[in-house]
Amino acid sequence: MKEILNTLLVSCVPAIITGIISYLTANKKVKAEIATLQESNKHEIEKLMKQHEVDIESLKEKHQLETEKCEQEHKHKIEIMQIEHKNALESNEKQQSDAAMFSVMTDIIKEPQKLQGLLELANNPIFKNK
Repeated sequence: MKEILNTLLVSCVPAIITGIISYLTANKKVKAEIATLQESNKHEIEKLMKQHEVDIESLKEKHQLETEKCEQEHKHKIEIMQIEHKNALESNEKQQSDAAMFSVMTDIIKEPQKLQGLLELANNPIFKNK
């Protein structure tokens, strides 16, 4: 029985020592690889964060330009509407002036004595230039 025990000890002890050494070596390698991966991932994360910051700034600038463009378009539309309104008022005034002139001319043609009254008013010294 001692021989079997000695044989087992002689064969098991080197296997156990080899296993422990293999475990320690593998553990050391794994820790080194984990540290390497963490370091490379840290750089990748920093790189991605910087890229996201650049993208965010780009989007902010794009949004600001679009806002300014919309404001300019709005101002332009307001100016166009003001010009159209002014033109409509001037056109309306011209039509009314033409209608009044037509009315006066029609009255003068129908009743020539009114023309004589207008000529007398024109010759009045009050209306003449000084």
